[in-house]
Amino acid sequence: MKILIPIIFVLIPFNGITQLLDDMKQSFESKPKVMLKFGTRNSFISNRFVKIRDVQIGFNYKNITKIGLGYNWLATDVFRPLVIEGQIVQENKGELKMRYLAPFVEYTFLKRKKYSCGIPVQVGFGKTFLEYRNESNELKKTNSISIAFYEPAITFEYIVLKYIGIGGGIGFRLMFIGNRRLNDNFTAPFYLLRAKIYFGDVLKDIL
Repeated sequence: MKILIPIIFVLIPFNGITQLLDDMKQSFESKPKVMLKFGTRNSFISNRFVKIRDVQIGFNYKNITKIGLGYNWLATDVFRPLVIEGQIVQENKGELKMRYLAPFVEYTFLKRKKYSCGIPVQVGFGKTFLEYRNESNELKKTNSISIAFYEPAITFEYIVLKYIGIGGGIGFRLMFIGNRRLNDNFTAPFYLLRAKIYFGDVLKDIL
């Protein structure tokens, strides 16, 4: 699946880097629309299938450039041996948690009336830790570990109704901060499913 990385970056110079930058620059001259996205990325952590949810809010410039900020979290129950002060206290009693914020930018290289294809890239910064209950049934957590990801992808989006779109895509999550302190491998390919509400169009019609 690591072949996804070169595929993504081959697409970027499809019309030339200069054309890409010109399109993005011109799009920023237009009035942006507010957008809100809810998504699910299906991926792997140490060869285990997991789901990562995300909520993104941002601005859409002329349906060419999208920028904003997203909140991501691990939505699958993953249990690990609970290690405290270097000692395994309990086997598979610590629930793995992962949460991170991710600024993103997306360039749409193909646009039609009902569908579009884009190249979103996000860089995530957050933390991961194990959550558990002690002998008194109190909810505790281990010391958190700072993490950072680079996540490029290629996506497809289709407008189902006037204010609603659905989409999907494939990408790769590359972890560049936190690897050495974790027992799990977070670097992995992913595929995503997403629903989108065009709030900009909603507000425009209301006003």
